[in-house]
Amino acid sequence: MSLYDRFGEWYSLNYRKLLIIPVIVFILTAAIFFQNYQRDGEFFKKDIDLSGGTIVTIYTESVSDDMRQTFEQMDISVREIKSYDTSEVLAIILEAGPEHDPDELSELVNASFSEFDVRHVGPAMGKSFMTSAKLAIALGFIAMGLALALTFKKPIVALTVILSGGLNVFEAAALMTQFGVKLAPHTIGALLMLMGWSVDSEVLFDTKILKDTAGDPKERALQAMKTAMTMSAALIAALLALYYFSTSKLISDIALVLLLGAIFDIINTWFQSLSMVLWYVEAKK
Repeated sequence: MSLYDRFGEWYSLNYRKLLIIPVIVFILTAAIFFQNYQRDGEFFKKDIDLSGGTIVTIYTESVSDDMRQTFEQMDISVREIKSYDTSEVLAIILEAGPEHDPDELSELVNASFSEFDVRHVGPAMGKSFMTSAKLAIALGFIAMGLALALTFKKPIVALTVILSGGLNVFEAAALMTQFGVKLAPHTIGALLMLMGWSVDSEVLFDTKILKDTAGDPKERALQAMKTAMTMSAALIAALLALYYFSTSKLISDIALVLLLGAIFDIINTWFQSLSMVLWYVEAKK
């Protein structure tokens, strides 16, 4: 008996017990949000584009360690913009929150650098973007659930898709804060992409279990799992390469969020959604 066959036999006997794994993962990631709120007064730190503040672009190849330490002591984020092909530093970006006076920051930078640009972002724009993002997420989940419920004519499909997709977004958002990734327009876009990932594997095994009638539902589910896990492995490998070899922080942040979502998608799809659908089919029998 092959390793795959042994796993299939073990999964068929224990798929209901495996529901405890997504529950434990959810509790642990919820604890991360609680810890963040206790420490910072918010669930995750927001980027300047969402919280408002001042962005200073300094056109220089380097910043002295003393100057960098001064900025960091003032709670001003310092990051580098590098050339894609040569990795040469082209500019330094300073990001200061709304509590910093833009004029004072400009004077501080002007004392040491000659070429720089200053951009002020108002908090109202960030608040408007957050409202739009929340609405997009809510409508996206509702639309996915309705489309699959109408396709399969089974409420359990809509329930598992919405639950799995919601957990993917929730857990990836929680864990990205542990890697120092802030909530920003590009990371919100990555979180929205995770909603779609909860659909492809769900459709695959829902079709095998609910549409096909030949054979044992558990065997058909394991066939779908083999295909979907191959897809997930290829996706994770591509995202790992993008994360480690990208020279852009923005792209690295997106790759990290998607990578976390891909890992949580495996847990929530195969240990939560599939177990619930199999339990439903067994109960119907």
